[in-house]
Amino acid sequence: MTTNDVIDRLIQVGQDLPAYGQTAITWLTGNMWWLIPVPVVVAVSVSVARRRFGRKPLKDRQAFELLPTTGFDPVLEDVLRFAKQLAQAQRSVSRWAFTPVRGTAVRVRLLSQGGLLTMRVEGPARAAAVLRHQSYSQCEMRAVGPAVASSERPEIRLGVDLDTSSQTALAA
Repeated sequence: MTTNDVIDRLIQVGQDLPAYGQTAITWLTGNMWWLIPVPVVVAVSVSVARRRFGRKPLKDRQAFELLPTTGFDPVLEDVLRFAKQLAQAQRSVSRWAFTPVRGTAVRVRLLSQGGLLTMRVEGPARAAAVLRHQSYSQCEMRAVGPAVASSERPEIRLGVDLDTSSQTALAA
């Protein structure tokens, strides 16, 4: 094959491009109905796959409570160090493309039980080593069992002593 043959072939393909375009337009107009179900099927498949891949990380979560001492007063550097530690815990788990964000998320809850303020840090079990690392020097860290962590649901109340007439007004 010589250089002239290659050039002639490229010229022939360039001249046939309008015919290829016309064939593509004819096929698209004849098969327009494919443009609706194919994206829907792809979106549903991706959604189902992400949900299935997210079940295991949501079941395997570990929680730790930070109990502050009476003299607990962190400086800004300690707070930033703790926030960086939480970001690293999220990053250490989410290395795979199909792992959903809600399965690898690190959650922070502030709880008050009997006047004592506690901070609960919850994350995937694979990030437990990073979460367990204590960054505040004036806090005690203790692990929370999975049964306790899953049974506690946050309760949102709008007032201390609401009567039934104000509750119906707030619900409406």
